[in-house]
Formats: sequence, C-alpha cells, structure tokens
Amino acid sequence: MSAQNPADAINTWALVRHLFSREQHHLQHIEKLEQSLSNAGRRNHEERSSYNSLHRLYDKLYRAHTALSAENQRLKHELAVLQCHHCHEQHQTPNIEGARVEELK
Repeated sequence: MSAQNPADAINTWALVRHLFSREQHHLQHIEKLEQSLSNAGRRNHEERSSYNSLHRLYDKLYRAHTALSAENQRLKHELAVLQCHHCHEQHQTPNIEGARVEELK
C-alpha cells in the first residue's frame, strides 16, 4: 500500500464535489431546456390550431364574397335590362298622364 498525501485526498474530494456540482448545474439546465421545448411545442400546436381555424374562416368568407359578387353582377345586369326595357317602353307609348294634364288645363 502506498501512503497517500492528505492534500491529494482533499484535492480529489474537491474535484469530485466540483464534478457533482457541474453535473447538477447541467441537469438543471437540461430540465429548463426540456420545459422550454415542451412549452414551445404546446404553443406551436395552439398556433397551428388557430391558423387552421382562421384558414377555414377565410375560405368561408371568400366563398361568401364570391357568391355575393356574382349575385351583385347578376342584379346589375338585371337592373340594366329593366332600365333598357323601361326606356324603350317610354319611347313607344304615348304619355297618357301628360296628355290628361294638358286636357285639364
């Protein structure tokens, strides 16, 4: 058996304590990183759900807008046709009301 120097034994224990301390620090850091990763995953899931919900709503609104735009164009065309018929009828038929007013004067 060799005799150990007491200073070497103290240094060895100091190194072991230092290594355990560093390991604890690394484990705590790993735990924080795991929590951050878990929180990021949860937020990512929530954001994806929100995005999908907004995308569905956008599609619904886009379809409604397209339908309303088509209906607006149809009504504009119908109004133009009615105005054209009305103008055409006014030029072909005599103004009976105007004639009656003239007769009463």
